[in-house]
Amino acid sequence: MKDERIKLLVYREKRSYLFASLCSAMAALSMFYKLFQNDLYVKILKFPWFASVVLLLILGNMIHGFFAFKSYNELHESSDLMQVKDIKRIYYKSFLINFLTPYIVLIILFITIKEFFIALIAMILFCFMALGCYFLDLKPTMNLK
Repeated sequence: MKDERIKLLVYREKRSYLFASLCSAMAALSMFYKLFQNDLYVKILKFPWFASVVLLLILGNMIHGFFAFKSYNELHESSDLMQVKDIKRIYYKSFLINFLTPYIVLIILFITIKEFFIALIAMILFCFMALGCYFLDLKPTMNLK
């Protein structure tokens, strides 16, 4: 019975990593596409701070997607609970560094350009994302025995 629960956990984790990698890839591609569709690359030349934030967001999404897909490939049917926890820990370190850090920089950019309402909305979304990921995904998996 315990073996079945671990297999179900592995399948769930693999599905979640695959979904995260696809979402990250689509987000990076759509941001890159919007740069050229709306001629934002011309405005980037005037605002290097904005250019660095957009570049960080695109690169962060690409790297996060890579680590999510790498986590997907590292899980196998024969994976045990400790391996699932180790992979999840590495995945969340990547999530913090490559996704949430550029998002915080984006919030700082909004505050710097005095768009406080947008910064507030982005901060609320950031809190929901971070707390949701922790309480709905990371903590339950790490508490498994």
